Amino acid sequence: MKKFFESKAFCLIISLIFALVLFFMVHDYKLINPSGSNYQQDDPQLTSNASKQVEVPLQLNVDSDKYFVIGYPDKVKVDLKGPSALVTTTANTQNFKVTADLSNLTPGRHVVKLQQSGLNSELHAKIQPEKIEVNIQNRETDSYPVAVKYQKSHIATGYKVGKIEKDVDKVNVTGPADEMDKIKKVVAEVNLTKDTDKTFDKSTVIDALDSKGRTVNVVISPSTTKVKLPINKDNEDK
Repeated sequence: MKKFFESKAFCLIISLIFALVLFFMVHDYKLINPSGSNYQQDDPQLTSNASKQVEVPLQLNVDSDKYFVIGYPDKVKVDLKGPSALVTTTANTQNFKVTADLSNLTPGRHVVKLQQSGLNSELHAKIQPEKIEVNIQNRETDSYPVAVKYQKSHIATGYKVGKIEKDVDKVNVTGPADEMDKIKKVVAEVNLTKDTDKTFDKSTVIDALDSKGRTVNVVISPSTTKVKLPINKDNEDK
C-alpha cells in the first residue's frame, strides 16, 4: 500500500481530481455571473439614470458700469439628466452656472439664448426658459435733494410738528435712462401711527417716486437717513 501512495499512478489520480475540482468551480462561477462583472459594476445606484429639476441664479455677462438691464428673471430652472449619483451631487452643489451673454449688445430690447457652463459632460441639461427678453439701457447717475414725507392726519389733535431735522440732504441716484426719467422727487417717508403725540427720531429709508407716488426702480446712495420729527403740544415752542 505504501508503494501505491508513492507511485506515479497515485500522483496522476490526485492531479486529475484537482483539475476536475477547479473546472467545476470555474463553471459554477460563470453560471452565477455569466458577464464576468463584479457586484459593484451591477449596482443599480451606480449604473441607473435619473432626472431632476433645479433652480439656479441667472448671471448676466454685461458691462454693468455702462449699462443697466431690465426685465430678466433672477433665477431659471434647469432639468438635469444622467447618472443617478452625478445628478444628485450636481443638484445639491449646483457647481455650474447659467448665463446670458449681453457683452456684444447695444441698448434696446433683445432676445438672448441662455447658456450653461461648468456642467459635467455626462449630464444633459435643459434650461427653462431657453431664451429671455432683456431691455438694455444706458446707466445714468444724478443727485437729488431729499424731502421728508409724513401724514399730517396722523398727528394727534392739539399737537404740531416742529422743525424737521435729517442727516442726509442730497443723494446720488443711479439707474437706467427710462427709470431716471420717471423720478419726480426723492423722499424719506416717516410712517406715523394715528394720533401720534411723541417725537419721531429714527432711521428712514429713502425712495425715489414718480408723479403718481410710486417707487421708481433705481439705486440710491445713501439709502437711509436719520429723521427727527419733533411733535409738541400746539401751545409749546420747541
